[in-house]
Amino acid sequence: MSGTRRKAGLLGPQVEGYRVWLAQRGYTAWTIRQMLKDLGRVGVWAAAEGLEAADLDEERMAAFLAARRAAGHRRIPGPRAMVPLLSYLREAEVVAEAEPPVLTPLGVLLGRYRSWMVEERGLAAATVLRYENTARRFLQEQASVGEVFEPAALTGVDVNAFLWSAPQIPDNCLGF
Repeated sequence: MSGTRRKAGLLGPQVEGYRVWLAQRGYTAWTIRQMLKDLGRVGVWAAAEGLEAADLDEERMAAFLAARRAAGHRRIPGPRAMVPLLSYLREAEVVAEAEPPVLTPLGVLLGRYRSWMVEERGLAAATVLRYENTARRFLQEQASVGEVFEPAALTGVDVNAFLWSAPQIPDNCLGF
């Protein structure tokens, strides 16, 4: 890297490893440079916040991005831009693996529905996503009363009412 090196804060020891990790994954030299700048910004911010490298996770990365936004910085990467950095730090065992999300009854039911659509019906990924999103909206609106999830109480009338109240796609958009 030409020019003066920026301080990487508490992530300084990770710079070369991250550079190699990114190059192995096919990132361009310019992109690697930008991602190393992000690593440095995160490292400096974390040090200023009194954090250790091991404290970094998705929540802390969101806090970092919010702090940059609040400070009025022009270049603020999106949350997805932090994914490679966290992935590298986890592979390098600097940061602990992410906790698996806690599955709710709704999540379990949608997971089973997704599996059925893929394994039994052989639907395309875009179709599965569309059907799953529709099912999630339906179940959240119709099968949840407050915090209680009660899909067993649903009837065919509920399903039909939901489907008929959804916006209809005009025939000319279907290609015939």
